[in-house]
Amino acid sequence: MDNNCEKVVSFVENSSPPISSGTRPPAVELDALVLEGAYHYIQEKGKNPIRLEIPPYYERIELVTGGRGWIQDNYEWREVVTGDLIWNKPGNFTIGKSDLENPYRCLAVTLVTHKKSGLGIPRFSRWAQARDVLNFTREVVKLFGNETCDRSVLRNYLMSNLLLRIELHHRNTGWENVPDSIRNVLKWLEQNFAQSCKIQDLAKIAGWSPAYLHDAFQQHLHTTPHQVLMSLRLRAACERLVSTSQPMKQIASECGFTDASTFTHAFKAGRGLTPKAYRQRYMHLVMEDEDKTAS
Repeated sequence: MDNNCEKVVSFVENSSPPISSGTRPPAVELDALVLEGAYHYIQEKGKNPIRLEIPPYYERIELVTGGRGWIQDNYEWREVVTGDLIWNKPGNFTIGKSDLENPYRCLAVTLVTHKKSGLGIPRFSRWAQARDVLNFTREVVKLFGNETCDRSVLRNYLMSNLLLRIELHHRNTGWENVPDSIRNVLKWLEQNFAQSCKIQDLAKIAGWSPAYLHDAFQQHLHTTPHQVLMSLRLRAACERLVSTSQPMKQIASECGFTDASTFTHAFKAGRGLTPKAYRQRYMHLVMEDEDKTAS
């Protein structure tokens, strides 16, 4: 795997807090994948879709952007709505039923892989921030339709985002195995990571002493509250760096860093390169496309 692919996989595995869970996506060699298709599928009202069986060496990803549908899961029909992320491997069938009055829409991605029976990605996950799903879909479809885009770079961007969402989903499903006090702190951090907070503030949310909260995080999550907070801030910064043209000072402020210098230092410590280098390496296609659109 080349350095670029190693960095993408590292970003996927390290940009969220280390919360234990039962199932997590395996490491994927991005350079072994071919991005064959990416489009926004809109099911016709009053009709059901023709479900497709995935052939060997192919994978079909369906990220639901709206409406409601159903997909066969073993011998039952499973409802899917906005934010549901379905990763179909060879032998699986795509979404097969739609709400006739509120038909489903989805980002449909086709991959050609080097594994006949599939990559082993969990089939069902969710993109927690459902409001961002449609924006991400529009961006990917627009870039895929741009003939000047390097498909390998777009593939890395697309896959890193989807794998990150799967990782976050399956980590968060492990929250039921930790005390309610820790869950309350984690939920607060997810929603308020940009705010200034001290261990004493988090301890009040948990109803514990700061020392006990720190020890409980180590026991149940194998990390510290500060590490979780920094992971959330860096994850948010990564998303803004690759999906917006915001200046570093603005990103720093919106992600909870006191200034651009502190942000750069923390980002380099956590990601191994500066925010500017991160943006240039992974999202120059998006930046070029935005420049062309603006001009």
